Amino acid sequence: MNSTKLEEVFLGNYETDIWNRLDRLNREKVNSRIWSKDYTLWKPYPEEITNRLGWLNIQAEMKHELPRLEQWASQLKAAGFSRALLLGMGGSSLAPKMFSQIFGAKEGFLPLSVLDSTHPESILAAEKEAPLGETLFIVSTKSGKTLETLTFFYYFYQKLSAEIGKKAGEHFIAITDPGSYLQKLGEKYQFAHIFLNNPEIGGRYSALSYFGLVPAAILGLDLERLLDGAQAAAQVSQEWELNKNPAFLIGTFLGELARQGRDKATFLFAPSSLSSFGDWLEQLIAESTGKEGKGIVPVVTEPPGDASQYGEDRAFIFIEKGQEQLFDLKDSLKRAHQPFLSLRLTDFYSLGEQLFIWEMATAVAGHILGINPFDQPDVESTKIITREMIEKFKNRPSFEEEPPTVEEEQVKVWIDEPAGSLKEAVNKFLESLAPPEYLSIQAFCPYAHDIEAQLSELSLLLRNRYRVAVTYGYGPCFLHSTGQLHKGGRNQGRFIQLIAEPSVQLPLTGGEEGVSLPPSFGLLFQAQALGDRQALKQSQRRVLSLQSKLAPRLLIEKLKGELKL
Repeated sequence: MNSTKLEEVFLGNYETDIWNRLDRLNREKVNSRIWSKDYTLWKPYPEEITNRLGWLNIQAEMKHELPRLEQWASQLKAAGFSRALLLGMGGSSLAPKMFSQIFGAKEGFLPLSVLDSTHPESILAAEKEAPLGETLFIVSTKSGKTLETLTFFYYFYQKLSAEIGKKAGEHFIAITDPGSYLQKLGEKYQFAHIFLNNPEIGGRYSALSYFGLVPAAILGLDLERLLDGAQAAAQVSQEWELNKNPAFLIGTFLGELARQGRDKATFLFAPSSLSSFGDWLEQLIAESTGKEGKGIVPVVTEPPGDASQYGEDRAFIFIEKGQEQLFDLKDSLKRAHQPFLSLRLTDFYSLGEQLFIWEMATAVAGHILGINPFDQPDVESTKIITREMIEKFKNRPSFEEEPPTVEEEQVKVWIDEPAGSLKEAVNKFLESLAPPEYLSIQAFCPYAHDIEAQLSELSLLLRNRYRVAVTYGYGPCFLHSTGQLHKGGRNQGRFIQLIAEPSVQLPLTGGEEGVSLPPSFGLLFQAQALGDRQALKQSQRRVLSLQSKLAPRLLIEKLKGELKL
């Protein structure tokens, strides 16, 4: 079973370089060395490599678990549940969110939502979605101690136990590594089920393990079909003729072009419903490659443009399903000698293959770039500063580390150079912006369809004005996705923080020995925004921060109104 086609490959002026790189990979036996788990492909030491290669074989391991998993999931509606809510961040949340948004729930199974924001309004929205007594809570974290995930758990457990008492634990399941803090927590609170994952898989490579397949089972997806596709892709990825091996060709395309300055991997999806697959790809590529001053910047949210609107730092990947194609853009890119790959999926279940193909491609690109694609050395910096900020401000009414550069019309502005107005600050920050730089908009606000449309429109305006790659993400979720790239990759990014101050704080109580909860979600949220600003500055990044009590849509409109376009 192989339903993905690498339909078109246009390498432009890079054809010789990429085929030479493939030939070199072949001579160095990179393929067989990956499958024999040779850590020296990436680094001279095995730490965070040999214990992170379980994704190579997990699809075969999980096949044995399917009957038990599917039987359990099929009984959830009869047990009185009407929806599932996954509590998790990054690698624990993106594959479940992708499955939910692309497939939805099958008849007789539970719809599934994902909570991956600490903004109080996001918590309250998740709480009001359905009665808590009819909700199955999935607490999902590899380490078992992810701060956001634990705060979600304590908040909902206390709410539910106030309604139904000691039976509250029966509404919770856990997905975690063996021996983790969450496993102990689940045993103490008598969770209905604890799924212990293969510990030799990092979060962003875990979509085909329990972390992805338990939520997929709850939705009623055909798990065997997903895993069959992944196994077929794994089999093809062992093909010794690497030009017939999609994963190696994609990895070489990404890695070699990034080495030569085309490090903005721009994804175009048709239909647009595949965009949540883009969110999963974004974390995989950004967190895996963005380190040691190197990296690939995945661009997954830009609407399609014309070749004239792109700089020479781009590499394009089309992912299309069925008959849907973006012919005009491909023709435009060919005329401009912009390199691209085009993949065609026969149906949504082809994503089973795609998950494995892109994991392997990312590992190959990491080898070409000379980095370890399985660690995340710079993610901890924001977490450390966040904890410091929580401690510093938990008893203060004001949450400001430094006075704003400008305060104008309910908007506080921080910029690391003099500015007398919001307009001056915004346009000074964008002055001289040009490829190979990129712009990242960090929306610290709740997700909403109208905000998503505004961010998309804003990114389009900025791309067309400056011809740079523009990405955007929601805080604090992106900290577990692109945050590693922002601080550890090439110093080419400029970062605009849009911080919507919470209108409510939503107090937190409880916790266990060894877990220090913040006093409120409002404090945690603002500490994460401020913590990331400080971490970016410590990494010598350029940051513009806009913070306001205005509704997020008004803050975005105000920013747009100040742009010189």
